[in-house]
Amino acid sequence: MQSTDNQMPSYLQDEDGLARLLDDWGDRLLRLCTLYLGDVHLAEDAVQDTLIKAWRCAGQYRGKSSEITWITRIAINVCKSYLRSPWKRRHAPAAELDTLLAPADDPQVDDTLPRAIMALSRPYREVIILYYYQELKAREIAEILHLDVSTVTARLSRARKQLREALKGWYYDE
Repeated sequence: MQSTDNQMPSYLQDEDGLARLLDDWGDRLLRLCTLYLGDVHLAEDAVQDTLIKAWRCAGQYRGKSSEITWITRIAINVCKSYLRSPWKRRHAPAAELDTLLAPADDPQVDDTLPRAIMALSRPYREVIILYYYQELKAREIAEILHLDVSTVTARLSRARKQLREALKGWYYDE
């Protein structure tokens, strides 16, 4: 149940609120966290932490932004925390990312685009993931990342340019 106004749904106050939060946002957050962290198992943990934090802090939601903006900001903060943790630095996600991006059962799957996105530096990868995979507007991304809209659009432009260069001959006929 995605609310259209800026009020946190009242169901977050009852006992079943966490399950409903998972139903509403779980898949979207898992996709975001997986792309952000490059490790599906770590992403599952991050989603769980995100949902628990959102449920516990539902009363602090001020309604200044949309629900998706608020919960996405929580997810990004959780992911950043995971990336800073000593455990994450010791366990490189390369093998997990290979499995995630190229399922062994399907030789038809082309993982060129996801690999190119993952190769971008974090600021550019962030805006690409939020814009294309989470389908957020530049204004919403700016709110989530605490940036000016012009910074977000500049990062999108630069990220697209880097992707165009990286994908030359694969997608772009240049």
